[in-house]
Amino acid sequence: MKKRILMSMCIILTAALMYAMGGSEEAAAAKADKQLTIHMVFNGMVFDGNWDIYRLAAAKTGVMLKGTASKNNTDAIQAFNLMIASGSLPDIISYMQIDLETLGLKDGAVIDLTDLIDKHAPNIKRFMQENPRFAKDMYAYDGKIYAIPTFYDYDQLNVTTTIFIRTDWLKKFNLKTPSTVAELEHALTVIVNGDANGNGKKDEIGLFGRGANTVDPLRQSAGMLGARYATSFYVENGKINYNPLEPTFRSAIATMADWYKKGLVDKELFTRGWGARDQLLPTNLGTVTFDWPASTSGYNFRTDAPAGFEFTAIPPLRDAAGTLISRSLTRGNSNGWAWSISAAAKDPVAVIKYMDWWFSEEGRRAWNFGIEGKHYTMKDGKPVFTDYVLKNPDNLVPLQVLYRAGSQVSGIGVWQDAEYEFATASNDIARNAWKLYMEKGNTVPDIPVLKFSPKEQAEIQKIKPAIDQTTTEYIQKWILGASDINKDWDTYVKRIKEQGLDRMVELHQAAYNRYNR
Repeated sequence: MKKRILMSMCIILTAALMYAMGGSEEAAAAKADKQLTIHMVFNGMVFDGNWDIYRLAAAKTGVMLKGTASKNNTDAIQAFNLMIASGSLPDIISYMQIDLETLGLKDGAVIDLTDLIDKHAPNIKRFMQENPRFAKDMYAYDGKIYAIPTFYDYDQLNVTTTIFIRTDWLKKFNLKTPSTVAELEHALTVIVNGDANGNGKKDEIGLFGRGANTVDPLRQSAGMLGARYATSFYVENGKINYNPLEPTFRSAIATMADWYKKGLVDKELFTRGWGARDQLLPTNLGTVTFDWPASTSGYNFRTDAPAGFEFTAIPPLRDAAGTLISRSLTRGNSNGWAWSISAAAKDPVAVIKYMDWWFSEEGRRAWNFGIEGKHYTMKDGKPVFTDYVLKNPDNLVPLQVLYRAGSQVSGIGVWQDAEYEFATASNDIARNAWKLYMEKGNTVPDIPVLKFSPKEQAEIQKIKPAIDQTTTEYIQKWILGASDINKDWDTYVKRIKEQGLDRMVELHQAAYNRYNR
C-alpha cells in the first residue's frame, strides 16, 4: 500500500516537473499516471495536450489528455461527423451539448453521468447545488446528465457585443458620435470616401464583422442594425419566434444591402473569417464593428496600432423615430459547448474525477486565467493578468494569448469567470462599453438551452439544414446585390415554410414550455 502511494506521488511530482520544464505532449503522456483520449475542435483550434493548462492539469491530477482529432481538420462539424462515422470513439467527446445528449438518448454513444457525478465529482456536485439555474441546463430530455457544459458567469456580466468605431476618424472629419442608423451611414460615407487613413488611396472599409462561417459576421453586423441574432430563434413574452421572418431582420438586411452597394460594407464580409479585426485594425483600414468589448478594446494598446488610433464603443443605435434597435444579446447560461464520457471509455470513474478537477478553484482559475506567474499574478485575492497577456510582445490581444495556453478554449465542462473579462480589459474603453450596454433596455435575452426527445431532434436535424441553407443563400444574394429583398421576400418566406419552419417553431415552443414547467 505504502509503495503504491509513494509511486503515485512520484508520478505526480514527475508530471509537475515535466510541466514546469515544458515537455512535449508525448513526454507528458508518458509520465502521467493515466492517459485519456479526447476529440475536440473549437473555433478552428484542434485540441493540443501540450497547452499550458493541460500540462498543469496532468501535473495536478496524474491524467494526461491526448487529442484524437486531426490537426489538419479545423472544421468542428466535419471533424465530429468523421469521428462518429469512424466508429472509433475516444474517452471524452467535446462538441455541442444538444448533439452529445442525442448521442446518449438515441445511440448510447455517451454514458449517463448522473451517478458518477454524485459519487465521484464533489466539485461538480457542489456547483450544481449552489447554482440550480445552471444545473437545470445539465439535464437532458429524459432527466439524465449526458454532458457537462461550459457555463457563463451570467450574473456578473451579461453583455456580449457592442458597437466600436474609429472615434479618431470621427474627430478628423468633425463628425458627431452617431446615435441613429442614418447618422452612422453618414459617418461611414464621409470616412470611406475621405481618405481617413491619409494614404492617398480609397481603401478604407466601413462596416465589418468576423466569424467562422458566412453567418457569424452577419450576425454581428445585422444585430447592430436591429436584427437581433441573424439566423436563430428567440423568445418574447413566452412565444418562440424565428428571427429571419421578423420585420426588424428584413429592415437590417435591406440596410446592409444598400450600404454594400454604396461601398460602406466590407466586400469580404462573408470570407474574411475570424481574422477580420487583425486584418483591418492594425492596417488602419476598418471603421466600425459590433464585437466583444474586452478583446476589441485591446487593439487600442497594441504596439502596431496606427498613430492616433482610437477604437471605442458608442451607445446602441436608434432609428429615425428614436426607438432603440441595436441592443446587445445577453449571455445565456451556456455557450452550447460541452464534453461527455463516451461508451468506449474503459475507466469512467477516472474520467469524471478528471473532469471534476476543472470545477475546483484551481482548475477553474487555470481555464479562466492560465498559469500563475506567466499569465497572471494574485493581487488582493484576485487574479491580475501580466504584461505578457495585456501587452503581449507578439501583439496578440489577451484572448489570443490565453488561447495559446488552452485557456478560454470552450469545449470542456467548466465555469467561466466574469473576472477574466474584467481583467483582460483593465482599461476605461472596455469598461465604458459594458456600462453603455448593461443599462436597462440595452440588452435582449438569449433563448435558454432547450431539450428535445430523440424523435424531436431527428425532426429538427431533418428540417434545420434546409432552412439554414435557404436563409443563408438569400441573405448573401440580397447583401451582394444579386437579388432584391423586397421583390424576393414573399418567395423566401414561402420557401422556408415549405421546408418545415412552422414545425420547427412548434418543436421549439414545446421545448420552451417544458423548460418553464
